Amino acid sequence: MINKGRKYNTIISYRVLLIGITLVFTLGTINVFSIDHFDNAKTIVFLGNERIAPIIYNEKGTAKGVVVDIAKELGKKIGYNIEVRAINWDEAQNMVLLGEADALLQINPNPEREKFYDFSDELLKSEFSIFTKSGNTSIENLDDLENKTVGVESGGYPFALLQKYDSINIEPISDWKTGFLRVATGEIDAIVVDRWIGEYELAQSRIKGIQVLDEPIETQYSRIAVKKGNKELLSLINSGLKEMNEDGTIAEILSNWQGKKVIYFTEESLKYTLLYLVIIFLAIILLVSSYFVIKFRKLSKKLESDVRQRTQELHDTNELLRKVNAELAKISMVDKLTAIYNRRFFDTAFQNIWEISKRERQPLALIMIDIDSFKLFNDTYGHLSGDQCLESVATAIKSVIRRPGDLVARFGGEEFIVLLLNTSEEGAAKVAENIRKKVENLEIKNEAVGSVITVSLGVAAVIPNDDMRPDELINGADIALYQAKKEGRNRVVRQSVLQA
Repeated sequence: MINKGRKYNTIISYRVLLIGITLVFTLGTINVFSIDHFDNAKTIVFLGNERIAPIIYNEKGTAKGVVVDIAKELGKKIGYNIEVRAINWDEAQNMVLLGEADALLQINPNPEREKFYDFSDELLKSEFSIFTKSGNTSIENLDDLENKTVGVESGGYPFALLQKYDSINIEPISDWKTGFLRVATGEIDAIVVDRWIGEYELAQSRIKGIQVLDEPIETQYSRIAVKKGNKELLSLINSGLKEMNEDGTIAEILSNWQGKKVIYFTEESLKYTLLYLVIIFLAIILLVSSYFVIKFRKLSKKLESDVRQRTQELHDTNELLRKVNAELAKISMVDKLTAIYNRRFFDTAFQNIWEISKRERQPLALIMIDIDSFKLFNDTYGHLSGDQCLESVATAIKSVIRRPGDLVARFGGEEFIVLLLNTSEEGAAKVAENIRKKVENLEIKNEAVGSVITVSLGVAAVIPNDDMRPDELINGADIALYQAKKEGRNRVVRQSVLQA
Protein backbone atom coordinates (compact mmCIF):
# COMPACT_ATOMS: atom_id res chain seq x y z
CA MET A 1 0.00 0.00 0.00
CA ILE A 2 1.17 3.60 -0.73
CA ASN A 3 1.62 5.88 2.32
CA LYS A 4 -1.26 8.38 1.93
CA GLY A 5 0.54 11.23 3.78
CA ARG A 6 3.65 10.87 1.67
CA LYS A 7 1.55 10.66 -1.50
CA TYR A 8 -0.35 13.83 -0.48
CA ASN A 9 2.88 15.75 0.20
CA THR A 10 4.29 14.57 -3.13
CA ILE A 11 1.17 15.82 -4.95
CA ILE A 12 1.36 19.24 -3.16
CA SER A 13 5.06 19.57 -4.04
CA TYR A 14 4.39 18.54 -7.59
CA ARG A 15 1.59 21.11 -7.96
CA VAL A 16 3.75 23.89 -6.48
CA LEU A 17 6.49 23.00 -8.97
CA LEU A 18 3.97 23.05 -11.82
CA ILE A 19 2.68 26.51 -10.76
CA GLY A 20 6.21 27.86 -10.65
CA ILE A 21 7.06 26.52 -14.08
CA THR A 22 3.78 27.93 -15.45
CA LEU A 23 4.58 31.43 -14.10
CA VAL A 24 8.10 31.38 -15.60
CA PHE A 25 6.86 30.35 -19.01
CA THR A 26 4.00 32.86 -18.88
CA LEU A 27 6.43 35.69 -18.21
CA GLY A 28 8.42 34.46 -21.20
CA THR A 29 5.20 34.56 -23.36
CA ILE A 30 5.29 30.82 -23.84
CA ASN A 31 2.05 29.01 -23.16
CA VAL A 32 2.81 25.87 -21.15
CA PHE A 33 -0.53 24.37 -22.03
CA SER A 34 0.43 24.08 -25.69
CA ILE A 35 2.59 21.11 -24.66
CA ASP A 36 0.82 17.80 -24.54
CA HIS A 37 -0.44 16.93 -21.03
CA PHE A 38 0.69 13.33 -21.45
CA ASP A 39 4.33 14.34 -21.76
CA ASN A 40 4.43 17.04 -19.03
CA ALA A 41 1.86 16.48 -16.30
CA LYS A 42 2.55 12.75 -16.38
CA THR A 43 -1.21 12.18 -16.39
CA ILE A 44 -2.96 9.77 -18.74
CA VAL A 45 -6.67 10.31 -19.29
CA PHE A 46 -8.63 7.10 -19.89
CA LEU A 47 -12.26 7.19 -21.07
CA GLY A 48 -14.79 4.38 -20.76
CA ASN A 49 -18.42 3.56 -21.47
CA GLU A 50 -20.52 4.62 -18.47
CA ARG A 51 -23.18 1.99 -19.25
CA ILE A 52 -21.27 -1.29 -18.85
CA ALA A 53 -21.30 -1.99 -15.13
CA PRO A 54 -19.58 -3.74 -13.44
CA ILE A 55 -16.73 -3.41 -15.97
CA ILE A 56 -16.91 0.39 -15.85
CA TYR A 57 -19.67 2.72 -14.70
CA ASN A 58 -20.33 6.17 -13.30
CA GLU A 59 -21.30 6.44 -9.64
CA LYS A 60 -22.06 10.02 -8.56
CA GLY A 61 -19.46 11.44 -10.92
CA THR A 62 -16.75 8.88 -10.07
CA ALA A 63 -15.67 6.12 -12.45
CA LYS A 64 -15.73 2.67 -10.90
CA GLY A 65 -15.41 -0.90 -12.12
CA VAL A 66 -13.03 -3.70 -13.01
CA VAL A 67 -11.07 -1.85 -15.71
CA VAL A 68 -10.95 1.29 -13.57
CA ASP A 69 -9.02 -0.66 -10.94
CA ILE A 70 -6.79 -2.13 -13.64
CA ALA A 71 -6.11 1.34 -15.11
CA LYS A 72 -5.13 2.75 -11.71
CA GLU A 73 -2.73 -0.14 -11.05
CA LEU A 74 -1.37 0.31 -14.58
CA GLY A 75 -0.47 3.91 -13.70
CA LYS A 76 1.55 2.71 -10.71
CA LYS A 77 3.47 0.25 -12.90
CA ILE A 78 4.42 2.82 -15.55
CA GLY A 79 4.87 5.81 -13.21
CA TYR A 80 1.99 8.01 -14.42
CA ASN A 81 -1.04 9.58 -12.79
CA ILE A 82 -4.22 8.01 -14.13
CA GLU A 83 -7.52 9.84 -14.60
CA VAL A 84 -10.49 7.66 -15.56
CA ARG A 85 -13.81 9.06 -16.71
CA ALA A 86 -16.98 7.05 -17.41
CA ILE A 87 -18.98 8.96 -20.04
CA ASN A 88 -21.13 8.49 -23.15
CA TRP A 89 -19.36 5.95 -25.38
CA ASP A 90 -19.72 7.81 -28.69
CA GLU A 91 -18.44 11.00 -27.04
CA ALA A 92 -15.51 9.09 -25.51
CA GLN A 93 -14.39 7.73 -28.88
CA ASN A 94 -14.57 11.18 -30.51
CA MET A 95 -12.59 12.79 -27.67
CA VAL A 96 -9.67 10.39 -28.15
CA LEU A 97 -9.67 11.00 -31.91
CA LEU A 98 -9.67 14.78 -31.29
CA GLY A 99 -6.79 14.49 -28.82
CA GLU A 100 -8.92 15.57 -25.84
CA ALA A 101 -8.13 12.30 -24.02
CA ASP A 102 -5.41 9.67 -24.32
CA ALA A 103 -7.01 6.23 -24.48
CA LEU A 104 -10.21 4.18 -24.43
CA LEU A 105 -10.81 1.41 -21.88
CA GLN A 106 -12.65 -1.84 -22.65
CA ILE A 107 -12.94 -1.68 -26.45
CA ASN A 108 -13.09 -4.62 -28.85
CA PRO A 109 -11.15 -4.33 -32.13
CA ASN A 110 -12.87 -4.57 -35.51
CA PRO A 111 -11.72 -3.59 -39.02
CA GLU A 112 -13.53 -0.23 -38.92
CA ARG A 113 -12.03 0.77 -35.55
CA GLU A 114 -8.55 -0.35 -36.63
CA LYS A 115 -8.62 2.48 -39.20
CA PHE A 116 -8.57 5.03 -36.38
CA TYR A 117 -7.07 3.32 -33.33
CA ASP A 118 -4.11 1.19 -32.33
CA PHE A 119 -4.95 -1.52 -29.79
CA SER A 120 -3.08 -2.81 -26.76
CA ASP A 121 -2.51 -6.41 -25.74
CA GLU A 122 -5.47 -8.38 -24.30
CA LEU A 123 -7.32 -6.83 -21.36
CA LEU A 124 -10.53 -8.72 -20.45
CA LYS A 125 -12.42 -11.67 -21.94
CA SER A 126 -15.74 -10.64 -23.54
CA GLU A 127 -18.45 -13.23 -24.17
CA PHE A 128 -21.06 -11.57 -26.39
CA SER A 129 -24.26 -13.49 -25.63
CA ILE A 130 -27.91 -13.54 -26.65
CA PHE A 131 -30.53 -12.68 -23.99
CA THR A 132 -34.13 -13.65 -24.82
CA LYS A 133 -37.47 -14.00 -23.11
CA SER A 134 -37.64 -17.10 -20.90
CA GLY A 135 -39.18 -20.05 -22.70
CA ASN A 136 -38.36 -18.67 -26.16
CA THR A 137 -37.20 -21.78 -28.04
CA SER A 138 -37.17 -20.10 -31.46
CA ILE A 139 -33.77 -18.48 -30.74
CA GLU A 140 -30.91 -20.85 -29.91
CA ASN A 141 -28.00 -19.38 -31.89
CA LEU A 142 -26.91 -16.49 -34.11
CA ASP A 143 -28.63 -17.92 -37.20
CA ASP A 144 -31.98 -17.82 -35.39
CA LEU A 145 -31.77 -14.01 -35.18
CA GLU A 146 -32.68 -13.79 -38.89
CA ASN A 147 -35.72 -11.51 -39.34
CA LYS A 148 -35.72 -10.84 -35.57
CA THR A 149 -35.48 -7.45 -33.84
CA VAL A 150 -32.33 -7.37 -31.71
CA GLY A 151 -31.40 -4.64 -29.24
CA VAL A 152 -27.78 -3.45 -29.04
CA GLU A 153 -25.96 -0.39 -27.76
CA SER A 154 -25.25 2.13 -30.52
CA GLY A 155 -21.51 2.36 -31.14
CA GLY A 156 -20.75 -0.85 -29.24
CA TYR A 157 -19.06 -3.96 -30.64
CA PRO A 158 -22.31 -6.02 -30.98
CA PHE A 159 -23.73 -3.21 -33.16
CA ALA A 160 -20.84 -3.61 -35.63
CA LEU A 161 -20.99 -7.42 -35.36
CA LEU A 162 -24.70 -7.68 -36.26
CA GLN A 163 -24.45 -5.10 -39.06
CA LYS A 164 -22.83 -7.84 -41.14
CA TYR A 165 -26.21 -9.62 -41.28
CA ASP A 166 -28.70 -7.75 -43.44
CA SER A 167 -31.55 -10.02 -42.30
CA ILE A 168 -31.24 -8.96 -38.62
CA ASN A 169 -33.26 -5.92 -37.57
CA ILE A 170 -30.96 -3.92 -35.29
CA GLU A 171 -32.67 -1.80 -32.60
CA PRO A 172 -30.45 0.70 -30.70
CA ILE A 173 -31.45 0.80 -27.01
CA SER A 174 -31.19 3.78 -24.67
CA ASP A 175 -30.19 1.78 -21.56
CA TRP A 176 -29.95 -1.86 -20.50
CA LYS A 177 -32.86 -1.81 -18.06
CA THR A 178 -35.23 -0.44 -20.71
CA GLY A 179 -33.86 -2.95 -23.23
CA PHE A 180 -34.46 -5.97 -20.99
CA LEU A 181 -37.97 -4.75 -20.13
CA ARG A 182 -38.72 -4.59 -23.87
CA VAL A 183 -37.50 -8.19 -24.23
CA ALA A 184 -39.62 -9.32 -21.27
CA THR A 185 -42.74 -7.70 -22.79
CA GLY A 186 -42.02 -9.11 -26.26
CA GLU A 187 -41.48 -5.69 -27.87
CA ILE A 188 -38.10 -6.86 -29.17
CA ASP A 189 -36.90 -10.45 -29.62
CA ALA A 190 -33.45 -10.37 -28.04
CA ILE A 191 -30.51 -8.34 -26.74
CA VAL A 192 -26.85 -9.01 -27.58
CA VAL A 193 -24.38 -7.81 -24.93
CA ASP A 194 -21.35 -8.97 -22.94
CA ARG A 195 -22.65 -11.74 -20.66
CA TRP A 196 -21.21 -10.24 -17.49
CA ILE A 197 -22.80 -6.83 -18.21
CA GLY A 198 -26.20 -8.36 -19.02
CA GLU A 199 -26.33 -10.62 -15.97
CA TYR A 200 -25.22 -7.75 -13.72
CA GLU A 201 -28.04 -5.51 -15.01
CA LEU A 202 -30.67 -8.23 -14.58
CA ALA A 203 -29.57 -8.79 -10.99
CA GLN A 204 -29.60 -5.06 -10.21
CA SER A 205 -32.93 -4.26 -11.86
CA ARG A 206 -34.59 -7.54 -10.71
CA ILE A 207 -36.20 -7.98 -14.11
CA LYS A 208 -37.71 -11.45 -14.37
CA GLY A 209 -38.45 -13.68 -17.35
CA ILE A 210 -35.12 -13.29 -19.18
CA GLN A 211 -32.79 -16.12 -20.15
CA VAL A 212 -29.25 -16.09 -21.57
CA LEU A 213 -28.13 -18.68 -24.12
CA ASP A 214 -25.33 -20.96 -22.95
CA GLU A 215 -23.08 -20.47 -25.98
CA PRO A 216 -21.87 -16.90 -26.76
CA ILE A 217 -22.11 -15.83 -30.41
CA GLU A 218 -18.55 -14.54 -30.22
CA THR A 219 -15.77 -14.48 -27.66
CA GLN A 220 -13.17 -11.75 -27.84
CA TYR A 221 -10.62 -10.06 -25.63
CA SER A 222 -11.15 -6.35 -25.06
CA ARG A 223 -8.22 -3.97 -25.32
CA ILE A 224 -7.10 -0.44 -24.54
CA ALA A 225 -7.16 1.79 -27.65
CA VAL A 226 -5.08 4.85 -28.46
CA LYS A 227 -5.31 7.18 -31.43
CA LYS A 228 -3.70 5.72 -34.55
CA GLY A 229 0.03 6.34 -34.55
CA ASN A 230 0.47 6.99 -30.81
CA LYS A 231 3.07 4.23 -30.56
CA GLU A 232 4.85 5.68 -27.52
CA LEU A 233 1.75 5.56 -25.31
CA LEU A 234 0.73 2.16 -26.67
CA SER A 235 4.17 0.72 -25.87
CA LEU A 236 3.97 2.17 -22.36
CA ILE A 237 0.52 0.65 -21.78
CA ASN A 238 1.61 -2.76 -23.10
CA SER A 239 4.66 -2.81 -20.86
CA GLY A 240 2.45 -2.11 -17.83
CA LEU A 241 -0.11 -4.77 -18.83
CA LYS A 242 2.65 -7.32 -19.31
CA GLU A 243 4.07 -6.63 -15.85
CA MET A 244 0.57 -6.81 -14.28
CA ASN A 245 -0.10 -10.16 -15.94
CA GLU A 246 3.24 -11.59 -14.92
CA ASP A 247 3.05 -10.50 -11.26
CA GLY A 248 -0.63 -11.51 -10.87
CA THR A 249 -2.03 -7.99 -10.38
CA ILE A 250 -4.77 -8.37 -13.00
CA ALA A 251 -5.69 -11.84 -11.74
CA GLU A 252 -6.03 -10.45 -8.22
CA ILE A 253 -8.29 -7.59 -9.41
CA LEU A 254 -10.50 -10.00 -11.35
CA SER A 255 -10.70 -12.32 -8.35
CA ASN A 256 -11.78 -9.44 -6.13
CA TRP A 257 -14.49 -8.36 -8.56
CA GLN A 258 -15.78 -11.88 -9.08
CA GLY A 259 -16.32 -12.07 -5.33
CA LYS A 260 -17.89 -8.62 -5.22
CA LYS A 261 -20.17 -9.51 -8.08
CA VAL A 262 -21.85 -12.32 -6.15
CA ILE A 263 -22.16 -10.21 -2.97
CA TYR A 264 -23.39 -7.17 -4.89
CA PHE A 265 -26.01 -9.12 -6.72
CA THR A 266 -27.56 -10.34 -3.47
CA GLU A 267 -26.82 -7.44 -1.17
CA GLU A 268 -30.03 -5.45 -1.69
CA SER A 269 -32.30 -8.46 -1.63
CA LEU A 270 -30.53 -10.39 1.16
CA LYS A 271 -32.78 -9.18 3.99
CA TYR A 272 -35.95 -9.88 2.00
CA THR A 273 -34.69 -13.29 0.95
CA LEU A 274 -33.84 -14.30 4.51
CA LEU A 275 -37.26 -13.11 5.69
CA TYR A 276 -39.02 -15.10 3.00
CA LEU A 277 -36.95 -18.18 3.82
CA VAL A 278 -37.84 -17.94 7.50
CA ILE A 279 -41.54 -17.59 6.69
CA ILE A 280 -41.45 -20.51 4.27
CA PHE A 281 -39.46 -22.62 6.72
CA LEU A 282 -41.98 -21.99 9.54
CA ALA A 283 -44.88 -22.71 7.20
CA ILE A 284 -43.32 -26.00 6.18
CA ILE A 285 -42.80 -26.99 9.81
CA LEU A 286 -46.44 -26.18 10.55
CA LEU A 287 -47.68 -28.11 7.56
CA VAL A 288 -45.48 -31.11 8.27
CA SER A 289 -46.62 -31.15 11.91
CA SER A 290 -50.24 -31.00 10.79
CA TYR A 291 -49.78 -33.81 8.32
CA PHE A 292 -48.24 -35.95 11.04
CA VAL A 293 -51.29 -35.56 13.31
CA ILE A 294 -54.12 -35.86 10.80
CA LYS A 295 -55.42 -38.96 9.19
CA PHE A 296 -54.56 -37.81 5.61
CA ARG A 297 -50.81 -38.18 6.12
CA LYS A 298 -50.48 -40.99 3.59
CA LEU A 299 -52.47 -39.05 1.03
CA SER A 300 -50.17 -36.03 1.37
CA LYS A 301 -47.11 -38.21 0.83
CA LYS A 302 -48.69 -39.65 -2.29
CA LEU A 303 -49.49 -36.18 -3.58
CA GLU A 304 -45.90 -35.06 -2.98
CA SER A 305 -44.69 -38.13 -4.85
CA ASP A 306 -47.04 -37.37 -7.74
CA VAL A 307 -45.79 -33.79 -7.94
CA ARG A 308 -42.17 -34.93 -8.07
CA GLN A 309 -43.02 -37.47 -10.74
CA ARG A 310 -44.88 -34.92 -12.89
CA THR A 311 -42.05 -32.42 -12.47
CA GLN A 312 -39.49 -34.98 -13.61
CA GLU A 313 -41.68 -35.98 -16.55
CA LEU A 314 -42.01 -32.33 -17.57
CA HIS A 315 -38.24 -31.85 -17.30
CA ASP A 316 -37.57 -34.98 -19.38
CA THR A 317 -40.09 -33.88 -22.02
CA ASN A 318 -38.56 -30.40 -22.29
CA GLU A 319 -35.08 -31.87 -22.57
CA LEU A 320 -36.20 -34.25 -25.31
CA LEU A 321 -37.89 -31.38 -27.17
CA ARG A 322 -34.72 -29.30 -26.97
CA LYS A 323 -32.62 -32.16 -28.39
CA VAL A 324 -35.15 -32.81 -31.17
CA ASN A 325 -35.19 -29.12 -32.16
CA ALA A 326 -31.39 -29.01 -32.20
CA GLU A 327 -31.23 -32.15 -34.32
CA LEU A 328 -33.84 -30.80 -36.77
CA ALA A 329 -31.86 -27.57 -37.15
CA LYS A 330 -28.69 -29.58 -37.85
CA ILE A 331 -30.45 -31.84 -40.36
CA SER A 332 -31.80 -28.85 -42.27
CA MET A 333 -28.32 -27.56 -43.13
CA VAL A 334 -26.03 -30.64 -43.14
CA ASP A 335 -25.80 -33.33 -45.81
CA LYS A 336 -26.69 -36.61 -44.12
CA LEU A 337 -24.25 -38.79 -46.07
CA THR A 338 -21.07 -36.68 -46.09
CA ALA A 339 -21.65 -34.66 -42.88
CA ILE A 340 -20.75 -31.38 -44.64
CA TYR A 341 -23.08 -28.50 -45.43
CA ASN A 342 -25.82 -29.10 -48.01
CA ARG A 343 -26.93 -27.07 -51.03
CA ARG A 344 -29.67 -25.31 -49.06
CA PHE A 345 -27.23 -23.97 -46.48
CA PHE A 346 -24.71 -22.99 -49.18
CA ASP A 347 -27.26 -20.91 -51.11
CA THR A 348 -28.15 -18.90 -48.01
CA ALA A 349 -24.55 -18.44 -46.85
CA PHE A 350 -23.35 -17.53 -50.35
CA GLN A 351 -25.84 -14.65 -50.61
CA ASN A 352 -24.75 -13.23 -47.25
CA ILE A 353 -21.02 -13.64 -47.95
CA TRP A 354 -21.46 -12.07 -51.43
CA GLU A 355 -22.97 -8.94 -49.84
CA ILE A 356 -20.19 -8.74 -47.24
CA SER A 357 -17.46 -9.12 -49.89
CA LYS A 358 -19.16 -6.48 -52.04
CA ARG A 359 -19.33 -4.06 -49.14
CA GLU A 360 -15.70 -4.70 -48.07
CA ARG A 361 -14.41 -4.78 -51.69
CA GLN A 362 -12.71 -8.11 -51.05
CA PRO A 363 -12.18 -10.91 -53.59
CA LEU A 364 -14.43 -13.99 -53.35
CA ALA A 365 -13.48 -17.34 -54.95
CA LEU A 366 -15.40 -20.51 -55.82
CA ILE A 367 -14.12 -24.00 -56.58
CA MET A 368 -16.53 -26.43 -58.30
CA ILE A 369 -15.50 -30.07 -57.87
CA ASP A 370 -16.79 -33.16 -59.66
CA ILE A 371 -15.69 -36.80 -59.13
CA ASP A 372 -14.38 -38.20 -62.42
CA SER A 373 -16.20 -41.23 -63.91
CA PHE A 374 -18.26 -41.63 -60.76
CA LYS A 375 -21.20 -43.24 -62.60
CA LEU A 376 -18.94 -46.01 -63.89
CA PHE A 377 -17.58 -46.50 -60.35
CA ASN A 378 -21.11 -46.74 -58.98
CA ASP A 379 -22.19 -49.22 -61.66
CA THR A 380 -19.10 -51.36 -61.08
CA TYR A 381 -18.97 -51.47 -57.28
CA GLY A 382 -22.54 -50.67 -56.25
CA HIS A 383 -24.20 -47.82 -54.42
CA LEU A 384 -22.79 -48.74 -51.01
CA SER A 385 -19.23 -48.35 -52.28
CA GLY A 386 -20.36 -45.20 -54.10
CA ASP A 387 -21.57 -43.70 -50.82
CA GLN A 388 -18.29 -44.62 -49.12
CA CYS A 389 -16.40 -42.95 -51.96
CA LEU A 390 -18.46 -39.74 -51.57
CA GLU A 391 -17.76 -39.71 -47.82
CA SER A 392 -14.01 -40.16 -48.37
CA VAL A 393 -13.82 -37.39 -50.99
CA ALA A 394 -15.82 -35.01 -48.77
CA THR A 395 -13.46 -35.69 -45.85
CA ALA A 396 -10.42 -35.08 -48.07
CA ILE A 397 -11.81 -31.73 -49.29
CA LYS A 398 -12.70 -30.63 -45.79
CA SER A 399 -9.18 -31.45 -44.53
CA VAL A 400 -7.76 -28.89 -46.97
CA ILE A 401 -10.24 -26.11 -46.12
CA ARG A 402 -9.29 -25.00 -42.61
CA ARG A 403 -9.61 -21.19 -42.50
CA PRO A 404 -12.46 -19.81 -40.39
CA GLY A 405 -15.22 -18.49 -42.66
CA ASP A 406 -14.40 -20.71 -45.65
CA LEU A 407 -17.14 -23.13 -46.62
CA VAL A 408 -17.38 -26.68 -48.06
CA ALA A 409 -20.74 -28.04 -49.25
CA ARG A 410 -22.19 -30.87 -51.28
CA PHE A 411 -23.64 -29.19 -54.34
CA GLY A 412 -25.50 -32.26 -55.58
CA GLY A 413 -24.78 -35.86 -56.61
CA GLU A 414 -21.02 -36.22 -56.92
CA GLU A 415 -20.45 -32.44 -57.11
CA PHE A 416 -18.95 -30.38 -54.28
CA ILE A 417 -18.38 -26.63 -53.94
CA VAL A 418 -15.84 -24.62 -51.92
CA LEU A 419 -16.32 -20.94 -51.05
CA LEU A 420 -13.14 -19.00 -50.13
CA LEU A 421 -13.34 -15.55 -48.52
CA ASN A 422 -10.86 -12.79 -49.37
CA THR A 423 -9.08 -15.09 -51.85
CA SER A 424 -7.78 -14.27 -55.34
CA GLU A 425 -8.04 -16.53 -58.37
CA GLU A 426 -4.36 -17.47 -57.97
CA GLY A 427 -4.85 -18.40 -54.31
CA ALA A 428 -7.98 -20.41 -55.07
CA ALA A 429 -6.15 -22.33 -57.81
CA LYS A 430 -3.48 -23.39 -55.29
CA VAL A 431 -6.16 -24.60 -52.89
CA ALA A 432 -7.85 -26.49 -55.75
CA GLU A 433 -4.58 -28.21 -56.66
CA ASN A 434 -4.12 -29.30 -53.03
CA ILE A 435 -7.62 -30.80 -53.10
CA ARG A 436 -6.90 -32.60 -56.38
CA LYS A 437 -3.73 -34.18 -54.95
CA LYS A 438 -5.46 -35.06 -51.67
CA VAL A 439 -8.23 -36.99 -53.46
CA GLU A 440 -5.81 -38.74 -55.83
CA ASN A 441 -3.70 -39.83 -52.86
CA LEU A 442 -6.73 -41.60 -51.39
CA GLU A 443 -5.98 -44.28 -54.04
CA ILE A 444 -9.57 -45.46 -54.31
CA LYS A 445 -9.40 -47.95 -57.19
CA ASN A 446 -11.74 -47.47 -60.17
CA GLU A 447 -11.15 -50.52 -62.37
CA ALA A 448 -13.82 -49.32 -64.78
CA VAL A 449 -11.33 -46.75 -66.08
CA GLY A 450 -8.13 -48.52 -65.00
CA SER A 451 -7.15 -45.84 -62.55
CA VAL A 452 -7.97 -44.42 -59.12
CA ILE A 453 -10.72 -41.99 -58.18
CA THR A 454 -9.80 -38.42 -59.20
CA VAL A 455 -11.60 -35.09 -59.35
CA SER A 456 -11.85 -32.26 -61.85
CA LEU A 457 -11.95 -28.73 -60.49
CA GLY A 458 -13.12 -25.37 -61.87
CA VAL A 459 -11.91 -22.14 -60.26
CA ALA A 460 -13.33 -18.62 -60.55
CA ALA A 461 -12.83 -15.50 -58.47
CA VAL A 462 -14.17 -11.95 -58.52
CA ILE A 463 -14.49 -8.79 -56.45
CA PRO A 464 -18.29 -8.39 -56.27
CA ASN A 465 -19.88 -5.09 -57.27
CA ASP A 466 -23.38 -3.70 -57.79
CA ASP A 467 -23.36 -4.59 -61.50
CA MET A 468 -22.80 -8.32 -60.87
CA ARG A 469 -25.02 -11.19 -59.76
CA PRO A 470 -23.83 -13.98 -57.45
CA ASP A 471 -24.73 -16.65 -60.02
CA GLU A 472 -22.15 -15.19 -62.42
CA LEU A 473 -19.39 -16.44 -60.12
CA ILE A 474 -21.02 -19.90 -59.92
CA ASN A 475 -21.39 -19.99 -63.72
CA GLY A 476 -17.72 -19.06 -64.12
CA ALA A 477 -16.59 -21.90 -61.86
CA ASP A 478 -18.98 -24.29 -63.63
CA ILE A 479 -17.59 -23.36 -67.07
CA ALA A 480 -14.06 -23.96 -65.77
CA LEU A 481 -15.13 -27.36 -64.39
CA TYR A 482 -16.61 -28.32 -67.77
CA GLN A 483 -13.34 -27.33 -69.46
CA ALA A 484 -11.37 -29.46 -66.98
CA LYS A 485 -13.55 -32.47 -67.89
CA LYS A 486 -13.15 -31.73 -71.58
CA GLU A 487 -9.35 -31.52 -71.31
CA GLY A 488 -9.05 -34.99 -69.80
CA ARG A 489 -10.16 -34.79 -66.13
CA ASN A 490 -8.03 -34.87 -62.96
CA ARG A 491 -6.97 -31.26 -63.40
CA VAL A 492 -7.65 -27.69 -62.28
CA VAL A 493 -8.89 -25.09 -64.78
CA ARG A 494 -9.36 -21.40 -64.03
CA GLN A 495 -12.05 -19.18 -65.57
CA SER A 496 -11.95 -15.40 -65.52
CA VAL A 497 -15.21 -13.66 -64.67
CA LEU A 498 -15.78 -10.35 -66.49
CA GLN A 499 -16.37 -7.42 -64.16
CA ALA A 500 -18.17 -4.23 -64.95
